[in-house]
Amino acid sequence: MTAHSLINRLKLRHLRLILELEATNNLHRAAERMNLSQPSASKLLQEIEHALNTRLFERTSQGVFPTAGGVMAARHARLMLNDIERLQHDIDALEEGTHGTVRVGSIVAALPDLISPVFAEITQSHPGIGLSLTIDTSDALLLAMETCRLDFIVGRPIGLHSPGSIECLELANEPLCVVTSCRNPIDDTGDLTLRDVAQERWILQTAPSPMRRAIEAAFTTALLPLPAHPIEASSMFATIDLLMHSNMLAVIPRSVSQHYERAGMIRRLSVSLPDLLGAYSLIRRVDRPLSPASQLVFDAIEAQSIRKADRPFPYCT
Repeated sequence: MTAHSLINRLKLRHLRLILELEATNNLHRAAERMNLSQPSASKLLQEIEHALNTRLFERTSQGVFPTAGGVMAARHARLMLNDIERLQHDIDALEEGTHGTVRVGSIVAALPDLISPVFAEITQSHPGIGLSLTIDTSDALLLAMETCRLDFIVGRPIGLHSPGSIECLELANEPLCVVTSCRNPIDDTGDLTLRDVAQERWILQTAPSPMRRAIEAAFTTALLPLPAHPIEASSMFATIDLLMHSNMLAVIPRSVSQHYERAGMIRRLSVSLPDLLGAYSLIRRVDRPLSPASQLVFDAIEAQSIRKADRPFPYCT
């Protein structure tokens, strides 16, 4: 079947049914969520399977479950419906100017110097723009941007995308440091090495994040094994909270450490870590133009990074 023929046969409710079935694994509940009768939902499913010439869901006594083709169809259905939603947002933004919601993802290191100042300024200068912020690791943010849940991100391009599918602008480096709670009695005379503290209990970033890879590389460079049985946490807040309830050690961005040090919640140890993490970037998809509101926020983050660095960083793809 040609793409043109498929377009003529597919309807938006076909796409929505795929997603509802994926979410519920139940034809009756999917029909209810779409305000359809179960026979109508069953007919829609038969129509789309006939149009694609493949079975998308296996019917069992426990429910309906996506086949490999169903998983792929759900992914594309989500992209298409997101595009339609984005079309409405873009039309609204075009008619109203810089209005609408901008969905930004960021690693925690960019918060103090870039994201927070820009968001604070945007709320004052453009009250018609809604801002949605997701804080996570670069791998999770890239996936969210790939599936259109984020407009653009501040993170690292770590190879989880198709070549040439993203554009990135390097913003700033992210020096790391070793921290612990203020009550930890560990003796630090200013010359601690990674070997001195390797046997302590550690909280490590979850894999496969860039920070986790940098930590592993630091131990390897020092000819040390990774600490045994660490606690793993992707949340920086959770890491800080765990530090405050223990004498464990953790590696966090220096920009984040400074905030909690000033609050008297943690202290930085003199352990020197090699700069293995590199710069983080402002990243967007090349095939999805930003709305006027998203472009305004994107440009504001770029401008803020130039003010902080006193010079622009190069683009990369």
